[in-house]
Amino acid sequence: MTSPLRPALADRPFGVHFRLPRWKSLVVLIAVPLLLLVVQVLVFQAVAMIEGPADPLKPRLTPLTLLASGVSTAITALIATVLVAWLAKISWRSVFSHNRKFDWRRLGLYFALSAVPVGLSGIATALIAPESTGWVSFEVGATTIVVILVTLVATPLQAAGEEVAFRGAVVPAAGSWFRGVRPAILLGIVLSGALFALVHVSFDPWFVSYMFVFTACTVAMGMISGGLEAAMAFHVSNNIVVSIINTLFSGNEATVVDRGAGSGPGASLVILMVMNVAAVGMVWLIERKKRNATGPKVLVSAG
Repeated sequence: MTSPLRPALADRPFGVHFRLPRWKSLVVLIAVPLLLLVVQVLVFQAVAMIEGPADPLKPRLTPLTLLASGVSTAITALIATVLVAWLAKISWRSVFSHNRKFDWRRLGLYFALSAVPVGLSGIATALIAPESTGWVSFEVGATTIVVILVTLVATPLQAAGEEVAFRGAVVPAAGSWFRGVRPAILLGIVLSGALFALVHVSFDPWFVSYMFVFTACTVAMGMISGGLEAAMAFHVSNNIVVSIINTLFSGNEATVVDRGAGSGPGASLVILMVMNVAAVGMVWLIERKKRNATGPKVLVSAG
């Protein structure tokens, strides 16, 4: 006979809305990045059989590698959702939203609006630090078109999958070590950010710092909105816009990602960090307007 599902903790914000025993928390924190690594190795082995071996520190973003990244991340997110729901004895839907149903309209709204700060940050980077973009020349050829088409399919799987795995699963698992909301959220951000940076295999300190800021902002979006829609939409919009722009200015060649120390955009990432914070402000304003229109539903404790 199966155990009954436990309700999520109604008086706590999304991100710390369910608790796990510490040993189960450790299982999740170890399993999520390990699962992603194993699944990616298996999927990319198939890609290597077709394209040949790739340099792990300087991978080329070909159509097949983009698709492999999206599929492997989506598989990891699915397994992580099932794992957390089973260990916490909660509905799998609780991984995606809290005190309400997952809202597809919310997702669409935030996806459309997120393109504004992402686009502005791209323009600002090109004007202030053009050398950090890595752009070669604007050219649209067969490679460019194919990469963009695959990006539109694979990037939502990859970006949304990362939010499910690292914000929907890892943050609550890490936060289970504390009863108080503030320390739980802080530990969730730290561990989620660390694991998020780890799986991106970057040794650039600026990029690692950006990973922590990005994590903090997407966790804040979840707390404010009560679900993953805003974070997923922002992550997808960010990755799609950036990927398409980089592809258009890659000289009709596959983009190469250099993950060595000091190889990233450097201090220009501060522009993107500011954009992330601005996106959190956007979510706060929209959610406040929603609350004013419908009235408060839950009193959230900060204890």
